[in-house]
Amino acid sequence: MKNYTQSILTDYAITPHKPHGQNFVVKKELVEKILLSAQIKDNETIVEIGGGIGTLTYYLLQKAKNVITYEIDPILASVLKKEFFSYNKRLKVISGDFLKKKDIPKGKIVSNLPYSISSPVIWKISNLLNPPKVVVLTLQEEFASHLCAEVSTKEYSRLSVFSSYFYKFEKITTLSSDYFFPKPQVSSCLVRGVLIDSSDIVREKSFFVFLTALFCRKNKKARNNLMVYQKKLDSRFRVKYRNLLDSLELSQKKTIHISPDEIVAFYLDYRQMIEENFEIKNFSDFME
Repeated sequence: MKNYTQSILTDYAITPHKPHGQNFVVKKELVEKILLSAQIKDNETIVEIGGGIGTLTYYLLQKAKNVITYEIDPILASVLKKEFFSYNKRLKVISGDFLKKKDIPKGKIVSNLPYSISSPVIWKISNLLNPPKVVVLTLQEEFASHLCAEVSTKEYSRLSVFSSYFYKFEKITTLSSDYFFPKPQVSSCLVRGVLIDSSDIVREKSFFVFLTALFCRKNKKARNNLMVYQKKLDSRFRVKYRNLLDSLELSQKKTIHISPDEIVAFYLDYRQMIEENFEIKNFSDFME
């Protein structure tokens, strides 16, 4: 596999582009782990983000009915179309930025993901109208730790909470830099996520703003992080705001110790408090 990578790079005079996160898989062992984690059936469509030179794409085509691969680098997109011409009835190469594309096709997402877009990809996938039932991603290990973190751990973050409303993520295996060329300067991790039922509440824009405010200082009490919103009220109502906020059950807990389910309950209590006591008709406007 390493020889294939070097051959393609040489034949097409390609120099890996660091801003695009081009670190190509050079060990079949990783591909096998990805395929095993994805459990691809022969009637499925697979969506790949960052097709690169097709190292993973080739093996996805051996398992799936169809593969749709996004590639932001126009040179690599051309390489994929040329190298996989014989698969053109089952492979669709979309040249461009996955993050800017609309109408993402349904199908499992399987990707050796460019690390620089890990966070926006997770947000985008989670917010799709028809999110994939399974995602299998190679990520930077530190990012994967945040994605899979449990409440009260140092890795627990806004990302941990938000993603948990849509997927149950688990680490499959940690990967050294030897699995890639060029070698990244960080360790990597293979992660699998399985779709779960989510409440419409967590899709509300005001909920996301609330969540962001809570985690601005995750080791502080929740009430301290929400105090900024008293500035939205007339000065004569600010003491009342502080007193009501202090009366909410979870306001005295540090954010890092509040579970995802508790955060939803806290959000609903906070929204009710604002709407009922301060004559706020549009809570979303208040939170902006």
